[in-house]
Amino acid sequence: MNQVIKIPTQLYQRLGIHAEGFDTPANVIERILDYYEENKGIDSREKYKTEGKIPVSLKIIYYPSDEQDFKQTLLQTKKAYIMLHKMDGTKEFKEWNASNINRSSDINGNLRSGYLRGWKSKGIYKAEISTNQKDFN
Repeated sequence: MNQVIKIPTQLYQRLGIHAEGFDTPANVIERILDYYEENKGIDSREKYKTEGKIPVSLKIIYYPSDEQDFKQTLLQTKKAYIMLHKMDGTKEFKEWNASNINRSSDINGNLRSGYLRGWKSKGIYKAEISTNQKDFN
């Protein structure tokens, strides 16, 4: 069930600054909550586990910290590891053979047309991607 929250225009505009692409206010609020809880060591997702629910947004986390740094490392290793986090509380670990990746490749596009295709229907809300398998141990 959706809820309506009334907030001042100024606060709504502040939220808008953090929107990316076609984000809804709910996407922005969820990202802010995720960031806050991660920094405080809180995981309210477990408390409000929503098995069977459709995720609102997809968070993609790269190790190293951004897509370009990750891409530079991936061009050398040609292999990456992906941890998919699902709304039902499960995780899936995947190995990505990225031998066809080159300098002009769109990493985000490759992921979204591959492992993350249909992420909503699969219940995926977060994907962590690293060239080092030890990042997940």
